[in-house]
Order: sequence, then structure tokens, then C-alpha cells
Amino acid sequence: MAATTKGALGMNRSLLVAVGLLTVLAPALVLSGCGNGDGGEATQPSGPVVRVGSMLDSEGTILGSMVIQMLEANGIPTEDRTKLGTPDVVRAALLEGEIDATIDYTGNGQYYHEGEEGLPRWKNAAEAYAAIVELDREVNDIAWLTPAPANNSEFIATTAVLSDAESVVTMEDFAAYVNAGKPVKLIASQTWVDNPLGLKGFEEAYGFTLTDDQLVTLATGNTAEMLAALARGTDGVNFSLTYGTDGQLADLGLVVLTDTKDVPPVYEPTPVFRGEIIDAYPQIADILKPVFLSLNQQKLQELNAKVALGEQDPVSVARDYLQANGFVE
Repeated sequence: MAATTKGALGMNRSLLVAVGLLTVLAPALVLSGCGNGDGGEATQPSGPVVRVGSMLDSEGTILGSMVIQMLEANGIPTEDRTKLGTPDVVRAALLEGEIDATIDYTGNGQYYHEGEEGLPRWKNAAEAYAAIVELDREVNDIAWLTPAPANNSEFIATTAVLSDAESVVTMEDFAAYVNAGKPVKLIASQTWVDNPLGLKGFEEAYGFTLTDDQLVTLATGNTAEMLAALARGTDGVNFSLTYGTDGQLADLGLVVLTDTKDVPPVYEPTPVFRGEIIDAYPQIADILKPVFLSLNQQKLQELNAKVALGEQDPVSVARDYLQANGFVE
């Protein structure tokens, strides 16, 4: 199924290095490119243009832009396909070779391979990463590189006002609140509601059940829309699905309920490439590794807030971060 591209597509290609005519006795000429970060000179690649896609959310666009800027800074030509579409569209585009790289999340591996959904290993960061690295490379020739040490997992949030008034701080508190028959209107994506490690997992672990009239379900996982509804109390919404790196929680006066039983899977944001691109540019893994290792939970929340609340351009947010941390000049 062909993926639909949303947004303008830009193409940035590295400059070709002009090579003078050599005599057969002249020494070989080494083409020079951008600095490789250790004071030496990197060889100008002659491989394919890397088409970098991303999901529509702020985090995907920021991280996708970081990948593009880091590759370009190291002489690897790219094509900007960020804001490509929903997660299923982006995944299909990667598998079908319509894009070469994207940002994905380790916990999603359970949905990509038959028989993996809901297994306990997806709740452990190291085990989840090891599983998707092995499964995706073996089955799809897809390479998962070094992930960021941040868990963009799925939790339940409420307003600070309700949390304080009703003493709802943990998921145990939430279960007690639900079972006491108090008003609940939870907004969330349909896939999370149906997931055995999503709402169903929370219900089983903490001993509560939400009825259909206590749920507002959306077709997409756009938590910015959900959290805005929670903050405004739209249609009585007083709880919402949220991601661990959402940037607008504090500014909207929202709090995340503590999951003491570690119900959801771990979702660490990771640069993902088609195998043939890594074969063509094996240096990509080392180029991106220090950048992603620097992106912890707090930093991603701050970066996401600049886009979601500050309405800054994701490309500029990415550039400012890379420059401030010495990854690019």
C-alpha cells in the first residue's frame, strides 16, 4: 500500500566534489567532505540519498530533523520526508522502501511481529530493544540503532486540581476512585483501549473496569488533542491517555498517575534504517549514537514543549539543540 505524503517535501543534497583528471602515475586523490568530529576529514559519500520520514507528532519531527541534520553535517545526502503520516503509514513506507529511515519506538516491536503482542519482555527496556533489533533485522532487514534513554510509554493523566482534591496520585488511587463510582471520563486512542498492555492491562492489574460511557475513544494517538480536552474539561473529560515525554503536561496543570506495577511496555525512541542504507553508510550508527544517548526524558519533554506550546519550528528546535550540545557547528 503506497503511503501518502503530508506536507511539503524538501530535498537537500550534498555538493558533488569535482575531481580533476589524473595521469596514471599520479597518486590516488582522496575526496574530502565534512568533518567527522575527531579533527580528521570524512570521505565524501557517493552512496544513495537517505529519505528520512517521521510521524506527524512533534517528537517524531524533531528527532527526524536531528537525524537529517546530523547526516548532512557528515556529508550524507538526505531527503526530508518528516511529517509523513500516521504510525502505520510510516511503518509501511519503510518496509516498502518508500523511505529509508524514521524514528520508531522499541515497544512497537510487539505489534510488528506475529505472536509478540503482550509478551512480558516488551516491558523491559533492554529486552525490548534486543528483541526488536533481532526480529526486524532478520525478517525485514531493518536496523534499529542506539535508542534514547527515555520512556515514551502510555500512562493516564488527570488535572492537578482533581488529583489534589480526590487524592488520586497512583493507579491504585485511580482504581479506588473508579470503584467508588465517582465520575470518570477517560479520553484515549482506540488501539490503547484494546491493548492487553494498555487500558485492559491496567484494568486487570489494578482491579477496575471502565464502561463504554466512561470512555471517549479517538482513531489516532494524538495526545496533544487529548490533553487539551482534559485541561479544558471538554465533554466532562477528567482523565486522559498521555505519553511519558509529552511536553505540555506541566503547562496545562496536568499530572501523570504513577504506575507502580509497570503495566505498559517500554517505548524508547530510536533511529531506524533500512539495512541497505546502513550497509552503504556504516558510520551512521556512530554519528547518531551520542545524540540519542543525550536525549533523556526531561530533555525530550522540554523539546516537545517548544513545539507543542511554544509553536516553534521543529527543524529549528532540532538545530538549536544540536548546536548547543556541540554535535554540529
